[in-house]
Amino acid sequence: MKLISTSFLFFWFYIGLFLLVSQKKAFGQTYLDSISHYSNLVLQPQNAEDLFKAEDFFKIHYKKAVATDNTNETIYYLYYLASIKLKQGAYDSSEDSAVKGLKIIDGIEPTPFVLGTRKSFYNLLGILYNEERNKEKALELYNETLKMAKTTADSAIVYNNISIVHKNYKDTISAKTELLKAFHLIPRIKDTLTHAMILDNLGVLLKNDSTGLPLLKKSLALRELKQDSSKLFISHAHLAEHFNSVGDTFQSKQYALKALNFAKNLGSASYKNRALGLLTAISDDHYARSFKRLNDSLQKVEQEATNKYAMIRYDVSKKEAELQDAKKLKERIVIVFVFIVLVIVFIHIYQRFKHKKETLLEVYETEHRISKRIHDEVANDLFHVMTKLEHQDHIGEDLKSELHSLYHKTRDISKEHDLINSDRPFIFNVEELLESFNDAETNIIVKGLSNMTWDSVSELRKTTLYKVLQELLINMRKHSEASIVVIVFNKTHKKIHVSYSDNGIGTVLKKGSGLQNTENRIEAINGTITFESEPNQGFKSKITV
Repeated sequence: MKLISTSFLFFWFYIGLFLLVSQKKAFGQTYLDSISHYSNLVLQPQNAEDLFKAEDFFKIHYKKAVATDNTNETIYYLYYLASIKLKQGAYDSSEDSAVKGLKIIDGIEPTPFVLGTRKSFYNLLGILYNEERNKEKALELYNETLKMAKTTADSAIVYNNISIVHKNYKDTISAKTELLKAFHLIPRIKDTLTHAMILDNLGVLLKNDSTGLPLLKKSLALRELKQDSSKLFISHAHLAEHFNSVGDTFQSKQYALKALNFAKNLGSASYKNRALGLLTAISDDHYARSFKRLNDSLQKVEQEATNKYAMIRYDVSKKEAELQDAKKLKERIVIVFVFIVLVIVFIHIYQRFKHKKETLLEVYETEHRISKRIHDEVANDLFHVMTKLEHQDHIGEDLKSELHSLYHKTRDISKEHDLINSDRPFIFNVEELLESFNDAETNIIVKGLSNMTWDSVSELRKTTLYKVLQELLINMRKHSEASIVVIVFNKTHKKIHVSYSDNGIGTVLKKGSGLQNTENRIEAINGTITFESEPNQGFKSKITV
């Protein structure tokens, strides 16, 4: 197991203080006494039993919080479980608990308590990754923690932790730069343990300076006032290293033995390993020192090989979630875009349809005006001329016949283009139209007309249907030589279907023929019309409006 750094030790006090303040709002007074007791065991353990007791307590309450779906309590207890495992040197378990807590935080409302706990998790993971020799990740986590810092003490602790990362990688200049930022904040910080942490780490950095030892001893004195075994272990370990570096093996051994005693009381394997390593380093036994160097090397290799990088996986999962969110956003944008396009297309089609209807109405109005003028000005004048000529003997019968024919043609043209009489039932207009083409030469057979209801059909649709039937019958009279015409009416739902067929000579259908006008009329009301004809095979048409 890896050794725990000085930043880690003060970290417990810092986080504990933050959470103890927060928990009053999060949990209420009922839990305060027991939570304060067990959190203090984590923050300032005096022996191994303290951590085991605290772990049992927080495990039980964590399970209860999960069962009752209390997210605030869940992340709170996960933090302490992660902290205990980190202090015991069980890095994988510590990391798993921390990452589990962060995933829960990602899905809940960012209250001040939740944001503070996120900060605590990030700082804890920064310590963990520093212990596991992942410099880049540790610095990344500390920088994120620094962004979340709310107090001077918060900032000082993070600067201290960043300094330790640089120190571990022999970057003394960067380590001093960051630690001095924390050192200059001491006058604004009330807590003496925060002072002790900064002074201790500064003393380690200045070990070759005359001010290094006084700083280490001042830090030890401040920590002895609190009697925190874990923090006292670190001070004694650092003093052992200092005296060993200046060649005072006696003093170094004394402090190393005291550090070992604290490690035994705490029951921490990583602390014991470090204390024994200090004693081995000052031993005269060549083989013992060689064993220590080899053990440290193997431990480092093993650490790098077994590091599971749960936090990195968490970051990857967050990026994947962000990609999924981006994908969903893109899908929403596409859906909105498609919807807009469909709306535009619908509006365009509606406008075209509306324009066609308006155009068709204008056509009918125009036809009506032309029809009226033909009737009023031409047909009436012809009728008066014919009346005058009827009583003149010198006018030939052929001329009279031609005038009569011209009058009837004019009247028929006027009638073809006139509007239907909307003052009477539509069925009467249709029957009158069909009857007008029923004569000795052509038999018009009608089916289904009497069963039709026209009340729900708009005037435009009825007028259009009337005009199209009229044009088909006129076309029949002029070109088909048909003796039988069959017209069938039926209605399905809101659609009217009319089937026309005759036994005339038929024709070869060509685009742009005289039937084009009927197609234009039907399309203008969003209906359909089809034609079917071959020479000597009659003519058929199907209309749906």
